[in-house]
This record gives sequence, structure tokens and C-alpha cells, in this order.
Amino acid sequence: MSQAKVDRYKEEKKNREKNLKKKRAQKYIGVIVLALLIGACIGYPLGKKLYKINAERRAANETIAANYYDAWLQNYWNANYTGTLGFPNTEEATSSDAYTDTEEGSGVDDASDNTDVDSSNDTE
Repeated sequence: MSQAKVDRYKEEKKNREKNLKKKRAQKYIGVIVLALLIGACIGYPLGKKLYKINAERRAANETIAANYYDAWLQNYWNANYTGTLGFPNTEEATSSDAYTDTEEGSGVDDASDNTDVDSSNDTE
């Protein structure tokens, strides 16, 4: 070996610990930076989407004034439930749809007529 090679080897041996520490530190810093980049690439779009979903939920649950709610409820009720509960639709109702006692009878039995017949049988 030449003297230059020997000197270089001694210098490397002397600084070997420092060089290993530098390489380890660079390796850890590289891993941390890479993890941050991957986290940013995944986290930013995901966070943006979650924020948008949360904003939609907040908008859906937004408090409204009572008069707006009453109008909305009336429209919703008319659109979904009018006519389904046995009540005629107020927009489509006519006089022939209305219930009258004369068309179908009152449905009340006259108990007085039956009791007169029964009372006459008891006296005999």
C-alpha cells in the first residue's frame, strides 16, 4: 500500500463514528420527510372531502325560522300525506265526495222502537 492509501484509511477509521451518526441522522430525517409527504398527499384530499361532507351536514341541520318551517311542513304534508289518511284531498274534493247523513244513513239505531215491542210482551 502506498502511504496515501494508509493515511486515507486512518482518517476514515478515525471519523467512522461521526460518519455513521451522520448517515443514521440523514436516514431518519429522510424517513420522516417521506412520511410527511405521504401523509400530506393522502391527508389533504381526504381532509378536504371530510370537510365538504361535514359542511353539507351542517347545511342540512341549519336552523330555520318558524315561518319557513311552517311553509315547508305544509308543502311536505300536501305532497306526501294528503288523501292517504282517509281525508279527501282539499284540492280535488268536490261536493259528491263529502259525507252526508242522508246518503248513507245516520248509523244510529232507534232503541225506543225495540223497547216498545219488548214492553208489550212483558205485560201479557
